[in-house]
Amino acid sequence: MKKGIKIASFLLAVMLVFAFTSPGKQINKLVSKVWKGQEISLEKIILPDSFKMKIIELNKVYSNKELVGYACFTTAKGCRIGGCAAPEVTSSASYETFDYIVIYDTDFSILKVEVANYSGQYGYEICRAKWLSQFMGKTFGFKLEENIDGISGATISATYLIDDLNSIGKTLQSLRSSEVI
Repeated sequence: MKKGIKIASFLLAVMLVFAFTSPGKQINKLVSKVWKGQEISLEKIILPDSFKMKIIELNKVYSNKELVGYACFTTAKGCRIGGCAAPEVTSSASYETFDYIVIYDTDFSILKVEVANYSGQYGYEICRAKWLSQFMGKTFGFKLEENIDGISGATISATYLIDDLNSIGKTLQSLRSSEVI
């Protein structure tokens, strides 16, 4: 019974967060930080269905009508519901998820990564700006403990974020090759 109440409360909190914050508003806020003092406009990119599972929203970023980068809003897995030490479950629905935004330049080098919504009980350490700054200036090919430092208390969330950033970097390259962007 208590577990059902906790899950229902969690789902309600997540719905409330999403009811008041849209990906577009969060992207605008972060893009304004990255290109501080510049007049910025966004153009939403319509993705082919085959790419929609990976990326929730992708935008071209313009400054004075010149393309300066891309802004991507997406979701990654965190710990399993019930904690990181919960028994192994194969269903992806059993994982907590978190939303994050990646800002790229026109060569797909990362300018900024920010966790937009992290509602999990574990792994929130990945939200720290200092840890996220490791990705700046790179495209993909991230490997935990090789070119990205781990973070105590957030191993699972960090691993999923790293895997996801690698996948999105490759996806953007593929979108460019197929002339979608």
